Amino acid sequence: MSPRFASLTSGDCEERSDKRHAIFLSLTDNYAYLFNALLNSVELFGIGKYCDIIVLHDDSITEPIIDFYMSMTESLDTDVIFHRVQAVPGDSDLGKVMTIKFYRYKVMSEIGLRYDSICFLDTDIYFASDIREYFEIAAKTDLFVGVNDNVLRHYRAEKGKGTSPGWADSKEPLFENEIWDGKFICNVPTFIDMRKYASVFYDVFEHRRKLGMDSTWPFTGDLETMNLVMIKNGIKENLVVLPSHLWTGVHYSIYRVSTMVKRVGIPANIELTDTKFKSSIIFMSETYEHVRAFHGRDWTSANNEDRIKNHNIPKLLGQMEGSFEGKTLEKAAKKRCATYDIIQAYMLFLEFNCSVSLDDLVSVVEVKQYDYLKKRQKALESRIESFTP
Repeated sequence: MSPRFASLTSGDCEERSDKRHAIFLSLTDNYAYLFNALLNSVELFGIGKYCDIIVLHDDSITEPIIDFYMSMTESLDTDVIFHRVQAVPGDSDLGKVMTIKFYRYKVMSEIGLRYDSICFLDTDIYFASDIREYFEIAAKTDLFVGVNDNVLRHYRAEKGKGTSPGWADSKEPLFENEIWDGKFICNVPTFIDMRKYASVFYDVFEHRRKLGMDSTWPFTGDLETMNLVMIKNGIKENLVVLPSHLWTGVHYSIYRVSTMVKRVGIPANIELTDTKFKSSIIFMSETYEHVRAFHGRDWTSANNEDRIKNHNIPKLLGQMEGSFEGKTLEKAAKKRCATYDIIQAYMLFLEFNCSVSLDDLVSVVEVKQYDYLKKRQKALESRIESFTP
């Protein structure tokens, strides 16, 4: 087996990779097709030239899957390193998904020490531009970079208030005073230097099942736990928060008036001020911020398509200021459905037309969404072809 696919352990952490940065993500067989798009986007934007991809996985990622990615990436800039998560006895009752989610904090706090900075992601994120500057911010300063969850938290210090975090065994509140957290972030993506913050990330792992909220006993998920532990360690002041619509999909911000994504194609004879963006693939918000990545599984099943177009889009239109009626409502809905098709076409471009072929992957692992994706690929063929650099 290639050394870059060797199993990593904490004892390897003193070694240095020839890449200065790393992306950590967790993977099960159900997400292999989404990893396919993520991997292709990393290669497309040159992220793999300076960044390792470290995949934390369970037993559902078999040797044939690992061998597939090894053979498909041998000639690429992107190096993929697989690390099988080994849960300690007694943690199996966390469940497969939550076990991997919490154990990634432990693994990142150990293996992340070999890099100048790291980013950790969910597997259903794929990139729309280069992201080097965020790694550099984390590596060269005491800051770390996260993405807002479009919420804030008013943590109470009194039981029974609904947002009173406490210890799962005693039910006593975690905080002595009320806390207002206007920097509540999604756990992904986060860019951070583990040489400065490894102890905090390990502390997130150590708090698995120890913390709960009034409405979520016996323990909180890893996202809430991470934010609580960051408050406990007093590091929120060092957090740079990016708006979620730069990493769209978290709260359907792509469909809102001021943040809806549109693709801007720049003619080849026009010079770009920022070479991170490919002239044929530039996604921007309505307010002209560059979109860095798409986040969500909304593009991969008929059920999701139906939910987005027939439920979420009408609901969002109804929540906006003012009201839409008649032709105005019809036009607004069509515009948002067109946005859905553009982003789905971009994912299908990454799935089918880039370096690692989903057509080949289905021979290694069953992809339940494959028939739907192939059908949509045909329907969106002209848009997919227009993405080719």
